[in-house]
Formats: sequence, C-alpha cells, structure tokens
Amino acid sequence: MNQGLSTLEIYKKTCAILFYQHGIMPTPTRLYALVRKGSMSTPGKAIQEFLAQQKEKGRIELEIPEMPESLKTTFTEALKETWRIASQISSATAREQNEQHQRELNRFTQQIEQLDNKNQALESRIDEMAQILAEKDIHVSEMQKEIGEGKTKLSLESNRLAIATDQCEELKKQLDKARHDFIAESHRMSQEHEQGLARLKDHENRALMEIERERQAANKAIKDATNALKLREDELRQRDDKLLELASELEESRRDLSAAKTKLEMTTANLQTIRISYEEQTRINGQLKAQLEQLSAKQNITHPKNSRRKTMKQIHD
Repeated sequence: MNQGLSTLEIYKKTCAILFYQHGIMPTPTRLYALVRKGSMSTPGKAIQEFLAQQKEKGRIELEIPEMPESLKTTFTEALKETWRIASQISSATAREQNEQHQRELNRFTQQIEQLDNKNQALESRIDEMAQILAEKDIHVSEMQKEIGEGKTKLSLESNRLAIATDQCEELKKQLDKARHDFIAESHRMSQEHEQGLARLKDHENRALMEIERERQAANKAIKDATNALKLREDELRQRDDKLLELASELEESRRDLSAAKTKLEMTTANLQTIRISYEEQTRINGQLKAQLEQLSAKQNITHPKNSRRKTMKQIHD
C-alpha cells in the first residue's frame, strides 16, 4: 500500500480487496487483524463508508430527454439485473476456483511436511549408521592390533622352536662325541665299557626325552598360536561382512533420501504451477469485469444528438 494514504483509506482499500477479489464480507475484527493501524473504531467507519459507496455506485440513473419513465425504469432494472447476475457468476466462479486452489495448496503443503519428516528420519538414520561405522572401525582397529600381537607371539614361539632345534642338534653332536669316546675307552676297559655304556644309554634316553618334551611343547605352542590366529581371522572376516552389510544399508538410505528430495522438488514445481494458474484466473476475472463495464456503457448510448448523463457502477449482493 502507498505510504501517502491515510489509515481510513487503507482500511477502505482492504475492504475492496476482500469484497471484490476474495468474495469476503469485511468485518472490523478481520480488517484490524490485516492492517493493524489506528483504533478499533477506524475499521467500522471504513466499512460504513465502503458500503455507502457501493450503494451509491449501484444506483443507476438515466436522464434521457423524451424517454418515457416506464421505459427508463424498465431499462434501468434490466441493467441492474444484468450486472447483478454477471457479478454473482464471476464471484461464484472465483470462490470455487479459490477453494479448489486452497485445497490443492493444503494437500501439497501436507505432502511437503510429510517429505520433510521422512527426510529428517533418513538423516537421523544416516547419522546413526555413521556412528555405528565409526564404532566398528574402532573395533576393527583393536582386532588388527590383537592379530599383530598374535603374530608377534607366533614369531617368538618360532624363535623358541628354532632355539630348541639348535639345542637338539648340539645334544646330538655331544652324544656322537660321547659315543666315540666310549668306544675308544671300551678297548681298554671292558668293565668300564659296560658301565659307561649303561650311563651313556641312560643319558641318551634322558636327552631324547628332553628333546621330545621340547618338541611337543614347541608344537603345542605353534598349534595354539595357529588356532588363535585362525579364530581372529574368522572373527575379522565376520566383522568385515557386517561392515559390508552396514555400508549397503547406508547406500540404500542415501538413495531413499535422494528420491525423497526429487519428489519434494516435483511437488514444489506443481505448487508453483497452481499458483501461476490462480494468478491467470484472477487476471481473466478482471478482464471480464472490464468487458462488462464496456458493454454496459455501449448499451446506454441511444440518442447521440441529445445531451444525457448516466451513472452506472457495480454492486455485489
């Protein structure tokens, strides 16, 4: 609205917009809620002046010399009835289209709210999935650390086995040397030979038992480490499978989010098309009113050479 208009004029123009464009009878409460200027008595005064102007505009006077009063009255009533019917048709059509457009707007608004809610739910789900993936990454790192420690232990056991093997070789060398010394000594003393052979046999048995114990202990350690490593690898493989499933769910959620955004854009485009259609219908209604005024003006021209005066304005019941 123009800043140069008075508060009363602003209220009167608001009355005209509600009455003519929306088909709504203005009330002081509704006007004050829209304008919010002046006191509460200003809207009432503006409504009174607006209605008085409409009554004045709706009065049709024909002043044509030499025209009978009966014909003048009949013609005036016919013009009033024509204007009233045209106004009712235009107002009813505009109200029906406004109601239809409002229903469509409400429906699309509800769909947009539902899509927004679904979008928020998907974003929350994505955040939860990202948090779960982060926790899984931490767990995988811990598992990899444990596998590294298992490999270190396996390497230590392998070193121990190598040391035990070296010790066995050393013991075998010592045993060979002992046998050689025993055989040499047996040529000199048969009794000492028998006794030495018995000691050598006992020493050999103990050495073999010790070697066997070391070998069994080493094999058991290797087997335990291998089983532990296999269990860790199986658990890690299961974790990897779960991570792949989570990644697939995350990708599906992202696709759902993309589809929801696409649907939201299509709904917004449909809403824009409805608004453009509503503005076009409003423009056509204005053109129809202008054509009705021109038609009424042409019908009043009956005697070009005689002076006449006519007042014809629109009224809405």
